[in-house]
Amino acid sequence: MQAQLVTDVDCGFCQASAKWLLQNFPGDWVNTPNQSIDIKLIGLTEIQANAKVWYITRSGENFKRYGGSQAVAKLLLDQPKKWIKPLAVLAFVPISKQISEVLYLLISKNRKHLGTCEI
Repeated sequence: MQAQLVTDVDCGFCQASAKWLLQNFPGDWVNTPNQSIDIKLIGLTEIQANAKVWYITRSGENFKRYGGSQAVAKLLLDQPKKWIKPLAVLAFVPISKQISEVLYLLISKNRKHLGTCEI
């Protein structure tokens, strides 16, 4: 199974962001709207799936789930482009992790107001 970036299909900002990521950081992942899959199969509840973006990887029968800012960071860590990895690692380091989570929360709470702007 390819890794999946699970996004909200009704969120224009989410879809524009996923499109930008796919264009600039292609790899072994796909953008999967949460409304088009059985989220229970990947271990998410509807509330979790609607609350934030998720990056789902699979190893054998086990799924690994990364949510919010860590979803984007893990997607970038999995990229073949080496230059992005040091920036992505920052989302897992304690102080910068907290900062990235706060920024993600601010964006996610206002995503409906961001519309379908091109990124």
